[in-house]
Order: sequence, then C-alpha cells, then structure tokens
Amino acid sequence: MSQADERGETLSQLLASQVERTPDATALIDAHASLSFAELADRAARVAAGLAACGVGPGDRVAVWLPNRFAWVELEFALARLGAVAVAINTKFRKHEVEDILERAAARLLVLPGGADGVDYLALVEQFEPDRLRTLDTVITVGERTASGEVAGRPSLAYDDLYQHAPADDGARSDAACNVFTSSGTTSAPKLVVHRQSAITHQARAIASRFGFVAAADTVVLAMLPFCGVFGFNTVMGALAAGRPVVLQPSFDTDGAIELIERHRVTYTSGSDEMFRRILAAAPAERIASLRSGAFANFSADAAALVADGQARGMQLFQTFGSSEVQALMSHAPAGSGPARWALGGGTPSSDATRVRVRDTETAKLLPDGEAGELEIAGPNVMVEYMNNPEATARTVTADGYIRTGDLGYIEGPDSFVYLARLGDTLRLGGFLVNPREIEAYLEAFESIALAQVVAVDTDRGPRPVAFVIAAGDAAVIDEAAIIDACQADMAKFKVPIRLLRVDAFPTTSSANGEKIQKTRLREQAQAVVDAMEDSA
Repeated sequence: MSQADERGETLSQLLASQVERTPDATALIDAHASLSFAELADRAARVAAGLAACGVGPGDRVAVWLPNRFAWVELEFALARLGAVAVAINTKFRKHEVEDILERAAARLLVLPGGADGVDYLALVEQFEPDRLRTLDTVITVGERTASGEVAGRPSLAYDDLYQHAPADDGARSDAACNVFTSSGTTSAPKLVVHRQSAITHQARAIASRFGFVAAADTVVLAMLPFCGVFGFNTVMGALAAGRPVVLQPSFDTDGAIELIERHRVTYTSGSDEMFRRILAAAPAERIASLRSGAFANFSADAAALVADGQARGMQLFQTFGSSEVQALMSHAPAGSGPARWALGGGTPSSDATRVRVRDTETAKLLPDGEAGELEIAGPNVMVEYMNNPEATARTVTADGYIRTGDLGYIEGPDSFVYLARLGDTLRLGGFLVNPREIEAYLEAFESIALAQVVAVDTDRGPRPVAFVIAAGDAAVIDEAAIIDACQADMAKFKVPIRLLRVDAFPTTSSANGEKIQKTRLREQAQAVVDAMEDSA
C-alpha cells in the first residue's frame, strides 16, 4: 500500500486512481503496441521489483538515457514505488555531458537503449572514463540490441528481464524526491533540479484540468517532445492524470508527427515554435484536422504569425511558460483571450495554488501590476533544490519559498502574467529594461529582413543595440543605412541599432525542447565588431 503524507499525492496513487476508474482505457501508444492503464501499472510494479533485486532503494538515483518509449514512463512509476529518483539525461548528450551528470548525481544504475536514431549508446558508454563512473553499479539496456553480461566493466542486463519479478510492496511517499531534470545552462554545467512526488502529481492534475484534457473525452495527446525535459515530461503526466491516451514519438520528425496526428486523431500536442511551423507548412489541412490546440515555447521568431497560421487551420496555438525549476505547462492562455494574447508568453497559472510576483531587478522592491521586473514563482509545483549545490539553491529560492526565475515579465491582472524574455537576453538601454523582441519585430517588418536578433554591446556612449539579420528569400541587399534611419524616426533613440549585421544563420544550441539561439555568442560577435569600429575611429 502506498504511503503518503499530508502534503499530497504519490505517483503510485495517481496511477492507481486511474486504474480504478478505467483499467482498460489506453494509456500509451507507440509504433508497435499500446498499453492500458492496468497494464502500465502492472509493468511498473514488476520493473520496480526487478530494480529492487538490483539493489535500488529509497533515495538511489537511476539515470534514464532513453528516447520516448514505454520504458521511460514505466521507470517513472517504478522508481517512485521504491522511493528512488529518475535522473533524466537528454539523448542528444554525449560522453562529457553524460559522464558529468552520472558523476554529480551519483547514479547507481544507467538505463539506455542498445541503439536508437543510428546512435550506438553501448559503444559510447564503453568510452566513458572509469573515474567518472565510481557510483555506477549496473547498466540496463532497452530494445532489441541488449547487452547481458557486462558494459564498461559493470554488470548489465536486459530491461525486459525486469518484468519477470513479482510486484512487491509499494513504498512511494509524496515528500520523496523522484525526478532530477537538468537546467539549460549555457556558460556552465547544467544544474540538477530536484522535484518531489507531490510536485509532479500536483502539476499533472493541474494540467489535466486547465488544458481541458479531463473535460474532452476524445482527447488524444501526441508526445513529440523528449521526456528528458519538463516540457515533454509534463505533457505526458498531464494526459495520464486525465486518463487520456498518449501517442509516443521516439524523436521528432515532421512527417512522422503528421502521420501520427492523422492516424490517431490527435487533439493536442506541446512543442517548440519551430516544430509547429514545420507541421503547419508540410501538412495538408485534412491530415491534421483533429488537432485542436497546442502549447508552444517561442525560441526563434514572431509568435503572432504562428498563432495566426494555427487559427487559419482551426486550432488554438498559444505560448505557455515553464522551466525545470517550476515545471512546464505552468500557464495557459487566459480564459476569453484571443490570438493577440495567445502569442504572448505566460498566462493564467495552471494551478490555483501557484503564485507569481514581480521584483525590481535594481531596487529589489516588489512591483505593481504592469511594471516589468524579474518573475518570482511559488507553489506546490516548484523544485526542492539544486542537487549538491546549496549555493545555487540559496541564490534561487527566496526566504519565503519563491523561485527567482531569471525571467523578465509583469503581472497583467488578478490571475495572469506576461513573460517577456530571459533577463540575460534583455537590454538595459538608456537606463531602461528593453525587451529585444520589440526591436526585432520592427526590423522583421521590412521586406528585406526575414529574421532578426538584437543584443546590447558596450560603447563609449554606454550600452547600445546591435542587430543581426537574415535576409528574406532572395533579397540581395539589406540597406543598413536606410533601415537605421527608419528606426531613428520610429522609436526612441536608445533603441536604435548602431549596426545591422547580415548573417546566413544564427548560432544555436540544442536543448530538450528544441534549438535555442545563442545570444551569448551573438553578443561576443557584436562586441568585436563595435570594438573594431571604435579602435579605427
């Protein structure tokens, strides 16, 4: 029997409640099979017993380096039964990154595919430095190519062997840590973000309700984002909490996503803006007619255009908000709002228990509605800590339990907030905080410019903006002087770019949720150009 304290629901209880209501309803679908909720619960219980036979117990960390498969979801519930912790590793990570996470998380087991997407994961593990694997006891392989015997000097076994064990007692506790996700660090090693079971179940229930999964009996959710990130993970957990089927796409590709939407009559999915753009550009309307809504994170371009494209297809696409620290799908488009609001980040918190406030980044005073500053978030959805990093935890968690998000935004009403940008990406120009998207959108309105990114550089006259631009179509000329003159006429002088630098593409880095533009590299490049200008003056 599950043990729970007064602080909330365990993962075992969340799954058991659905098994009690609809045991035969479909929970998971992949390319080869489907699992009912009863089958998922039974398999998770057997996997838990198999892991216990490997020595996994309360507090132990098990690294999950898998694409979207049944095994990922089974492990989530199995480890919760043991009071153990799933440490999510991005399948795009390689030797240095995986070694670092295994070492810092002190993982006892590593679960990985024998091969996926043309990658030989077993061969990669054989290359790991032995000193980085001191805590690792066992390697478990999933899929047709398994390794029973030894991997990297550690005993190994096939994941399917875990099913042979009879279910044992459930030791889940709502206050026990159950998940570790990596933050999206770009200048240092990612921080390891710890969540307890009650936080995961609370957010899952909130998503199931706020996103309409419970209300719409025909809901079918496509999981095209990787489970190693909270965006993909929370999407799956919200659907399961509602008792709705989840269609798994092991890794995203446009044609595959369209085929799954059409075949399974998918009604909802989460993704990056680029994923949705690719689907809308490639799919005839009739193939994705079932898709009613989708939440997206905007990483690269004008969200309003994406929203309009979706609306033309009869679907509501809207920006959401989230992070590893506060979980994903933390907000939904406010009730009664329209396309203009859907294109903005933030929204109404998915949980009524989530609280949002805004603090001035210079005075540290809390700000009234409508004034932009750093978003701070508290509630049952937030992280416990950064694993083995009390200094970073202290910098991030306030004395009264709010998470300092590092995001710029403002409160727009009694139950809604707006996310503008990462604070590290905002520009302090002329003494004001400026959202770079404001300048970028203006530049993208010129026929010769397809996309723009704006950063700030240091000059003799203080911080000034520099724009990187990608030409539209076959545009041979971008008239830098004419565009800067137009900026001078149309916006405050401190917002006017001092240079327009034409590039073929923006530098990007991969995250669990998609490609993110590397503002740091753009700032470095812009600073070098401006420094050279000043040296030659």
